[in-house]
Parts: sequence; C-alpha cells; structure tokens
Amino acid sequence: MSLRHIVSGLLSVMILMGSTDAAAQVWVGRSGPRPGAVEISGGGIWTAGQDLEELGATLTPNPATGSSSFELFNSEPTLKSVIGAQALVGYYITRAFAIEGGVQYSRPTLSVRLGDDFEGAPSLTATTDITQYLFTGSAVYHFGNRPNMSPFIAVGGGHLRDVHNGNELIETGVEYHGKFGVKWGTGNGRGRLGLRAEGGLSMRSGGFTFDEDRRIVPTAAVSLAYLF
Repeated sequence: MSLRHIVSGLLSVMILMGSTDAAAQVWVGRSGPRPGAVEISGGGIWTAGQDLEELGATLTPNPATGSSSFELFNSEPTLKSVIGAQALVGYYITRAFAIEGGVQYSRPTLSVRLGDDFEGAPSLTATTDITQYLFTGSAVYHFGNRPNMSPFIAVGGGHLRDVHNGNELIETGVEYHGKFGVKWGTGNGRGRLGLRAEGGLSMRSGGFTFDEDRRIVPTAAVSLAYLF
C-alpha cells in the first residue's frame, strides 16, 4: 500500500469525524487541553530517498615503478524512500505549548551502483536493507482556535541509529527537524480521539553514509492521536 492510499483513507476518516459531531470540543483553544494533559499518537511516516556521495575505488600508485594512481570503478550509493512507523508522547505545559518525545522505525533499502569499470566490466547494482531508528525530542506550539482543528509547528532534534550487516555494524548520527501539521479531534468528556497529519524537513549527519556532510530529507506522517 502506497503513502498516497494511506493519506486518502485517513482524510476520508477525518471528514467523517468532522461531520458526525459538529458540537464536539475543540482540540486546542479555550476548551482545549489543560496544562498537564498527555497526548499519545502513533502511525506511519514517509521518508524521502537520499542520494549519498559518490566514491571511486582508486588504485594506490607504486612509487618504485613510477606508476600513477587511477580509478578502478565508481560507486553511486542511494537510500531509497521508505514508509515506516512512529510513536509520540506529548506533555502540555500550557494549553498551547507542549513537549514531546518519539521514536521512528524504518527499513530503507541501500542501493549501490558500481560502474565505470577500468577493465570495461558491465555495471551492476547491489542492494541491502538497513534497520533505522530515530529517537526525537521536540517543542510543539499550537495556534488557532477553530472547532475540531488545531494547526501546530514543532522543532527539535534526535539521535539516529543505523543497524546493518546482521546487526553486527551500527552507525550513529544526529538529526534536527522542523515540521508543520494539523490535528483534528472529536469526542465529549475527558478523552478525545483525533488524527494528526504533518510534514517537514529533517537535517541529518552521520548514520550510514560515506561522508559526514549534512543532508536534508523531506518527511510526511499521519497518525491517530488520543488526548487524556
């Protein structure tokens, strides 16, 4: 199932939620979450693909023979886009401001194309799956006062952990993110069920890559949320 089908399905649910309870409480605003309220959410997250730095396999020269170095072949690594899972827990400091921590899990495919062989060998592509964990912390600000809907912005950082080669090799890195989203909520009483949709940019360094340069990765996520 593609991200497009997931988003379409969740949007349909959102429309049904909004039409079945016109008198529902607002998610955030005058009757929104009280300070000390807790929100949990979980769902799917899409992470865009990443073109990593190309590397060449260079033959080291032998000073004794006077030979010079030359490139045996070139490698072009790419991390494919992937749909994973995320879980978040938020704590409201005020009705509008919250802090939240979360974890993301995905299994992106690493594809490496080997080409430009010195001896004219045909190009080939090797692939392997990487288990990727991202532990995040964010500051979240909600604004607006419309029934059943609350836009929000969030900024924060995280710890990246890539595991591959049969869990024998682990690469770590750091991550910073900014995102914008909307929450829809409905329900009467203390507990309120809602939906959360968001998109943003994740800046990452480290992890499984052939360099330490920062790379910017678009992300999008949809989740079910429960406020209590």
